[in-house]
Amino acid sequence: MFNSILVPIDLEHAETYDDALSTAVDTAKRENARLHLVTVVHRSPAIVSNYLPEGYEAETSVRAQEALGSIAEGLDVDGTVACHVRYGDVYPEILSVAKEIQADLIVIESHRPGVSDYLLGTTAARVVRHAECSVLVLRTDNR
Repeated sequence: MFNSILVPIDLEHAETYDDALSTAVDTAKRENARLHLVTVVHRSPAIVSNYLPEGYEAETSVRAQEALGSIAEGLDVDGTVACHVRYGDVYPEILSVAKEIQADLIVIESHRPGVSDYLLGTTAARVVRHAECSVLVLRTDNR
């Protein structure tokens, strides 16, 4: 049923993704699916980027790739875990990776919504509304 599973991870809160990762790993094992991790780094506004050191984005990308790689190494899966680092707005980039890898399932965690989330929508809610594949949302109170 699932051949490709995507797990978006916010590296600032990586320690809170145990439920999403264990659910994705269990599903990947059961379905013999390929597991993908993605993190999205926000681009710095142009006015700020002028003051950042040269090579800042490349260095940030390398650090993000290493962080995802170390998360992937800790997972008990058959085969390798693909790691994707993107720049831009979070939910469109998650959906872009899902489309590229032809994801059958996105496993995403959602924190308890606040007032602004009801007006704007959380990342998880936007992914659910716009994804072309199944989305499993796990509620967490860790953030």
